[in-house]
Amino acid sequence: MRLHSLALRDFRGVKERIVRFRALGTTVVVGDNEVGKSSLVEAFGLIFELPDDSKSTRIRDIQPVGQDVGPEVTAELSLGGRELTYSKRWLKNRSTELTIVEADGRRQSWTGREAHNEAERLFREHVDPVLWQTLMVSQGQSLVLPTPADAEPLITAVTAESGTPVDGASMPLVTAVEHEYLRYWTPRGKPTGDYARSAKAVAAAELAAAQALQAMEEVQSDIRRAERLNLDLSDVDTRLSDHLKSVEELRERKKATDEILLRRDSIRSRAETARARLENHTRTRLDRERLLDEVERFTKFEAELATKRADADLVAKTAAETVQAAEAALAEVVELKDLRRTDVQAAERRVSDLMDRAELDRLLGQQAELVDVRARIAAAGTILDRIKVDDAIVAALEDARAAVIEARAALAAGVPEVSVRRLGAEPVELSGTGLDGAVPSELGFDEAAEVLVSGELVIGVPGQLEVTVRAGGEAATLRSRVDDAVRREKDLLKKAGVKDVAAARELLRKADTATAELNEARRTEKSLTAGGDPGERIAVLTARLGPEDDAEEAGKPAVEGVPGQMSLFEEFASPHDTLFDDFDVPEPEPDDLAAAQQTLDSAREALAEAERLLSDAEFAVAQARKAADEDRSEAQNARARSELAGERLASAVEALEAARAVLDDDAVSAAETEATAEVEAVLEELTVVQEQADAAGADQVAGELTHALAVAKRLQGERDTLRDALRTTEGRLEQSGRDGLATRRDVADLELAAVRAEHDSLERRAQAARRVYETLSRHRAEAQTKYSEPLQTRIESLGRSVYGPSFKVWLDDDLAVAERELDGIRLRVDALSTGAQEQLAIITRLAISHLVSTGEGSVPVIFDDALGWSDKARLRDMGALLGRAGDHGQIIILTCMPDRYEYVPKATFTKLDA
Repeated sequence: MRLHSLALRDFRGVKERIVRFRALGTTVVVGDNEVGKSSLVEAFGLIFELPDDSKSTRIRDIQPVGQDVGPEVTAELSLGGRELTYSKRWLKNRSTELTIVEADGRRQSWTGREAHNEAERLFREHVDPVLWQTLMVSQGQSLVLPTPADAEPLITAVTAESGTPVDGASMPLVTAVEHEYLRYWTPRGKPTGDYARSAKAVAAAELAAAQALQAMEEVQSDIRRAERLNLDLSDVDTRLSDHLKSVEELRERKKATDEILLRRDSIRSRAETARARLENHTRTRLDRERLLDEVERFTKFEAELATKRADADLVAKTAAETVQAAEAALAEVVELKDLRRTDVQAAERRVSDLMDRAELDRLLGQQAELVDVRARIAAAGTILDRIKVDDAIVAALEDARAAVIEARAALAAGVPEVSVRRLGAEPVELSGTGLDGAVPSELGFDEAAEVLVSGELVIGVPGQLEVTVRAGGEAATLRSRVDDAVRREKDLLKKAGVKDVAAARELLRKADTATAELNEARRTEKSLTAGGDPGERIAVLTARLGPEDDAEEAGKPAVEGVPGQMSLFEEFASPHDTLFDDFDVPEPEPDDLAAAQQTLDSAREALAEAERLLSDAEFAVAQARKAADEDRSEAQNARARSELAGERLASAVEALEAARAVLDDDAVSAAETEATAEVEAVLEELTVVQEQADAAGADQVAGELTHALAVAKRLQGERDTLRDALRTTEGRLEQSGRDGLATRRDVADLELAAVRAEHDSLERRAQAARRVYETLSRHRAEAQTKYSEPLQTRIESLGRSVYGPSFKVWLDDDLAVAERELDGIRLRVDALSTGAQEQLAIITRLAISHLVSTGEGSVPVIFDDALGWSDKARLRDMGALLGRAGDHGQIIILTCMPDRYEYVPKATFTKLDA
């Protein structure tokens, strides 16, 4: 199949368009995004797939939105040796027209559904769908590698080239074997059909036979179980009767010991009451002793706290006096720091003024240099403005001069040269056209002239002779070349404003010198103005400094000294304190910058020392305040503790007096002694009763009776369980006798034998089919390896033109490229880069197209927006490959990036406008 043209009207965003394609070669269709490139491929597919009366949503999707029009597509193509013109319009004014021109010139036409059916039949007959889908790469699918194993034209081509028959006459046998195999097995080798159902029937019959046999075994087991249950039930009844007799004996013993236990409980209650009374009297005595101890302890503690309170008040007063002295010293140091800061500020102003004046001097010198540099720039610019000659003009003049010389040399070699000399007294006159050089109108005696004649020369002796010399036809052309060369040279000299080429070269040399001078001056100007225009900075510094006399006055110290400024320190410091010995009033500073800077450094050091003293004084004040706060807090705490101790002492005395009002100290001791004697008497009585209970074993009888009752209950439960199990087993045996389990087992055995016989027969046939299928598949795989060699060879041949001689590929069973080797490195396709995968997919499709291009089943190769991941070098190699592939088939490329395909030789570019 070859596609010659596609015409679209009212198709998506395309109003009307026709695109023509080369039948053999590469056609690159170029257009911006959304201009309708992909619509071409979509339209070609729809025209063969859907009739004009189709209600598919795909037809609704191609109708322009908001327009009541019918999308229309017309395709011109070659198919099966015929020329087809196929048109179809959907939705609005539906129509289908097909015209076929046979190879012998006969023409046939169809319309409507007949046209659609005939076109569809021809397309199915001559176009393999697998090959068509393999070689048509839609947008975004350029990375998908083809798997063309089911493409009949490709298989035919590789079979013919390899000489290995694949299917051919053996195809019915292959189909029959595969059909027989699939009767018994799935494609993955699992049992299916009658074979699988037979296996399930065997399993079901085996299960039924096993269940029948199990039922018989369960009957025998129930008989044995019933016998064992009867024996166990008799044994449990005997043990239960013996145990109930011992339970009655324990009940009689418990009645005899209950009276002793009641008397013991009464005595225990009296003992607990006496013990509680003793504990109350003991607690009363301990409370009385605690109150006496608290009164004595609080009295002593109150006296100690009163002494501490007086000491704390004295310490707090001393700390307050220390804080006042530290704060006074801090005020003196703050005043000293302010004086030192004033000295630093005056020194900084002096240094700043001296630095500004030095900067002003530097800027004045820089400004003078800048004025000179700008004068050089202006002079060089003036020279360059006057010169109209540049390298291009000089080169053009030299070319024109050479052309003139060459034309004149050609003229001299191609036209006659006439030499005329006057010998006699008669005048000789010269005239004519196309004469080279200045020719005199008349020759004097013995005068000669040599003339190149490119036109006509007339030599005459008045009244006697006239000779006419005419040049040949080529002379006019040579003369015209000379005139054109001379005229061009004169025009260029006039444009340059020079008289000849030498003058132009001299002006060009002067221009180069002026340009170098201008560039050097501009670099100097740029360096001088890198920090800004010095004139502005000069104005600022001049305004800041003022007249020089004022600046000198400004450099002097603003305050020569401060009378009495050390008085506070002298009053604060003791005669032996040397804290402020280093703080002297600075001397007047010199006017040079170094001395001013030294003075500033000294002032800053003095300020730093003052700040250190201030920090020490502030720390001393903070410490004094902290100590005073702590002492004051301690005094307050001592006062609070003393007051609290007095309150606690008063409370203890009050509580002691209230307790004595209820019961005095002697009565408390007497009550505790009486309660102790009562407790001892009750405990002696309890000891006697406990000995009687131990002798009778009263405490153990209740436990023994409870345990015996639990054992009796367990034996009764065991007896009931055995009775229930026996009744259940006897009922199951009775039901088994009625069900006829032996008959069921015999029937199940017969059914199992029959099913097994049928399954064995199916299994023999299934295994035979499997062996035949596997043997045939193995031979077909070996043949496939042979017929895949032509495609592999073609892919490697094309790929080596891009990647070099080390390029190799390996194909899988579907004839898809599985691995690639390059420079000795072998990788799976999915491990390659995106660009390499895309290039390999394109090479594979071109190889397939090359193999099937000579057969009737060939189709165009269509790439929609490919080579998007290739670098410049690979684009060049792939472009050359696409150009060579176009020599064997039809290649259509749709792209919005034509630069990717600029290296495709002999490609036809078709531009789609919006």
